[in-house]
Amino acid sequence: MKRFRLSFYLSFLTLLLSACSVSQMNSLASSKEPAVNESLPKVESLKSLSDMSNIAFEWEPLYNENIKGFYLYRSSDENPDFKLVGTIKDKFQTHYVDTKLEPGTKYRYMMKSFNEQGQISEDGKVIEVSTAPRLEAVPFVQAVTNLPNRIKLIWRPHPDFRVDSYIIERTKGDDKEFKKIAEVKNRLNAEYIDSDLKPNENSSYRIIAVSFNGIKSGSSQVVSSTSKALPPQVEHLSASTDGSSKIILTWDAPTYEDFSYYKVYSTSSSFLPFSVLAKTDKNSYEDIVEGAGKSKYYKVTMVDKDGLESPMPKDGVEGKTLGNPLAPSIILAQSTSEGINLEWSDNDTRAVEYEVRRYGGEQNAVFKGIKEKRLKDVKALPGVEYSYEVIAIDSAGLRSEPSSKVKAAQ
Repeated sequence: MKRFRLSFYLSFLTLLLSACSVSQMNSLASSKEPAVNESLPKVESLKSLSDMSNIAFEWEPLYNENIKGFYLYRSSDENPDFKLVGTIKDKFQTHYVDTKLEPGTKYRYMMKSFNEQGQISEDGKVIEVSTAPRLEAVPFVQAVTNLPNRIKLIWRPHPDFRVDSYIIERTKGDDKEFKKIAEVKNRLNAEYIDSDLKPNENSSYRIIAVSFNGIKSGSSQVVSSTSKALPPQVEHLSASTDGSSKIILTWDAPTYEDFSYYKVYSTSSSFLPFSVLAKTDKNSYEDIVEGAGKSKYYKVTMVDKDGLESPMPKDGVEGKTLGNPLAPSIILAQSTSEGINLEWSDNDTRAVEYEVRRYGGEQNAVFKGIKEKRLKDVKALPGVEYSYEVIAIDSAGLRSEPSSKVKAAQ
């Protein structure tokens, strides 16, 4: 039994080794070059035409009945061994283009014919061909500064007629990596405006020319520029508190060459958003406000001729219309044989006239246009008790609240 097992293992091992040997032989055979058939005609008439990244070939037709097609081989100084780069399967074809080559590089080519059995001819004529030089960099670039929220680039059109477009690359702030932001078509176009900027933002640019078949030049010189800064912030805004039905605003007028106008913003409460109230080219503004003692809040900004607006102040300034005069105080209400005498005193200095109201009797009465702080009511009837109150009126016609009532009887 043991001999049988040993014999089985030896047989299995022999088969395994045999299989490996056959596999290796097949692998070696498959890696061999095709066999050379000296009877197959060689390609001796290879001609070429090149641009920056392509080389076109033309050869005399070989209408040999044994030929199936052609192989194209290429080598270079960097890769000196010839390698198959093209297979032409129709023997009647006489043109081929080798693509995606490096500009300004020398290559060597040759062709071989092959037959139905996969045999190849002897080496054909070797030719040297160079691709055209890479596009030169854009020769002149300039960045125009001090434009609102933008930077303008201008450059000299590339002299090479192979140029189809220009790639614009940019880096901003601390970012050192250039990134494509646009591509300008047409060789003669020589301007680009980058409008994706904030005020006073610095950016750097470079331009790359691109040929019709996508070959890029080296980068142009790097140019840097800064977009226009905002106008200066408006300072020392003040709002009046003593105007009758109006609030007068004033502020400093800074010297600024590109000044256009001021924007006045207002709100009725410091908790509400501000909205545009007016535009003016003066450094003052009169806001008509209905009502006495009414408060409003204000902010003012400057706008330049390009429409840039200065920073909005953080806090608004409160203004207030003039309030009503304070109510007078009646200090005397005395009955006499000639009538009832009233006297009062002011609680501020604004009153220019007074109005006295009498209540009681058969009919109430109002005494207007009183210039002094006294009144003799000669129409008071005997035996009737009256009540009196006084209202102060200032030069703007603002009226105080009525004074406290006092009683008197004739």
